[in-house]
Amino acid sequence: MAIGLAATAAVSEQTRRFGKQEHLRIESTLLDNVGDALRSKLEINISMLAGVVGLFNSSVEVNRDNFVTYYQTVALNTGQLKGVQGVGFARLIPAHLLEGYEQRIRSEGFPNFNVWPQGPSALYSSIEFLEPFDWRNQRAFGFDMYSEPIRRQAMQAAWQSGAASLSGKVKLVQETQEDMQRGVLIYLPVYADRGLSPGANTRKLLGWAYSPLRMNDLVNSSIAGIDNSDMAGTGVLVFDGDRPFASKLLYDNLKLVSRQQLSHPSYEPLHIGGRTWLVGVQLSPRLVGPDGITSAYWINLLLGGSISIVAALVTHILVANHLATREALAISEAASQERALASTVFEESSQGIVVTNPDGQILMANNSFSQLTGFRLSEIKGQRSNLLKSGRHDAAFYEQMRNDLNEKSYWEGDLWNKVRNGEIRCHHLSITTVRDEKLQPRYFVGMYQDVTERHQAEQTMRYMAMHDTLTGLANRSMLMEQLERHLALAKRHGHALGLLYLDLDGFKLVNDQFGHKVGDQVLEIVAERFSKVIRDGDLLCRQGGDEFVVLVPEAGNCAELEAMARKLVDSSRLPYLELNRAINISASVGIARYPDHGESREQLLSAADNAMYAAKRSSGKSVQVSGLLQALDDHSHQHQGAGQSDQQSDSHG
Repeated sequence: MAIGLAATAAVSEQTRRFGKQEHLRIESTLLDNVGDALRSKLEINISMLAGVVGLFNSSVEVNRDNFVTYYQTVALNTGQLKGVQGVGFARLIPAHLLEGYEQRIRSEGFPNFNVWPQGPSALYSSIEFLEPFDWRNQRAFGFDMYSEPIRRQAMQAAWQSGAASLSGKVKLVQETQEDMQRGVLIYLPVYADRGLSPGANTRKLLGWAYSPLRMNDLVNSSIAGIDNSDMAGTGVLVFDGDRPFASKLLYDNLKLVSRQQLSHPSYEPLHIGGRTWLVGVQLSPRLVGPDGITSAYWINLLLGGSISIVAALVTHILVANHLATREALAISEAASQERALASTVFEESSQGIVVTNPDGQILMANNSFSQLTGFRLSEIKGQRSNLLKSGRHDAAFYEQMRNDLNEKSYWEGDLWNKVRNGEIRCHHLSITTVRDEKLQPRYFVGMYQDVTERHQAEQTMRYMAMHDTLTGLANRSMLMEQLERHLALAKRHGHALGLLYLDLDGFKLVNDQFGHKVGDQVLEIVAERFSKVIRDGDLLCRQGGDEFVVLVPEAGNCAELEAMARKLVDSSRLPYLELNRAINISASVGIARYPDHGESREQLLSAADNAMYAAKRSSGKSVQVSGLLQALDDHSHQHQGAGQSDQQSDSHG
């Protein structure tokens, strides 16, 4: 009997250890799933705010219609707005400008508008735009977020760093007594002096692109996309900071904290937006507990104990034989349990799993891998894993992957694969090297997750942050980025670079006579015409309003640049018969060339800008080349004075 009980205890203990390992595996996987989902949601939200910054950077003035158009474009092109309360802009207002600002907003159709809460301050902020402008978000219209310490801390951090900043826990002003949720906000600074680098001390702040986030909506929408059956009944918690203090609780789907049922959670930090969140999970009671005890554990104890007691009542020979048989069965059962457990984990995993030998031949793959790639195991078993190669990655990419697997026994990253139907999909892949007793690679285990939709959403956000929403041309943000890159190449290789700065003549009259809708159409036609004039490799940018810039890498001499400028002017003067015969547009062009007229992007832009206004002031001369390299003069002030009447009336963005 003693031998039987010992065998029963050994099997039960082995079962408990397997259970404990399984608990840790499920817990770790769910923590990764939840953390990745939250990070992806917040990063996409920050990308949308970068699009708002791009909208302001590419426009002289952004009005309410422009902002609504941007938001509707984002809502149409991505499915990532679920869980985000809104996308908005809060303007920074010095105290001496507050009264004029309130009067301007009232004149736009909001006669009762006031910045609130009222009270003396050197600086105010005001929520000017917030979409969707529904009943809940209308409650925040005009709210001075800078007056509240927690919000102000995040706003100042964004202002000083030039990067996204996440606030601490707040009660959003959108909240009512119905469905009240904890909230946070994300801020991204919008600067008025758009040519300077982020964080520069001289930068002038216009305001903040921001999003209010209701935490229940945010987290629920994030984890809804997690394809893992173990999420059912699992508690998810999010705390502000790196400690699980009840006062810092942001999210608790099962109300474990308030019900004092938080018994065995696991946590990991999430760093984003200059802030740390502590993300936790507590597995469902239906899953294996942290001590590894499951129903199988008690069955083993009961069954083993019963057999041992019965065995003790039979003859010594039968007892001995039975115990020997029982020991063999126990060992066999334990091995079967281990194989069954591994098989269940392998087949039921939501991630695609493939196992190869050191030569890359596929030994086994699970159902999720077949669903991701379209290949049945019978089709790919024995084939090399490079059958998924899409051709989008070069040999150096795969060489680095092999080096990491050999040296670090691990590789993780995104790659593009070609699945069975020929479609190219983006997969997040993590590969682990399994080594033998001599530490030589025996297997490679790869885990796949399809992230194509997330990648496409991020690409859409990046595109919108770098392009003008009206014309589809590059915006000022992309111009500054590409100008910096091509200027560095020009200095390194000793070739020239050209800038053509164009301003439309007569555009204000079009807006005044025919309205802004026709003005928009004129800008679209001009953009299309200019695109046909420039060379492949040149960059056409809508600088804002009715101003365009052409970046000419590896430029020829000034005479060649003048010839291109005259072609651009001629194309702008062609009739606009599709709109109205009375429309009469021309252009003034200023030219600057590296290294003749500037060494930095700011100097070149200023030189081209000044030359453009010299052309505009001269009679009959529409193209002007900048003078020799010189210190910035007061032409920029003349520029503002000459163009203010035109540009302030132009709100195209």
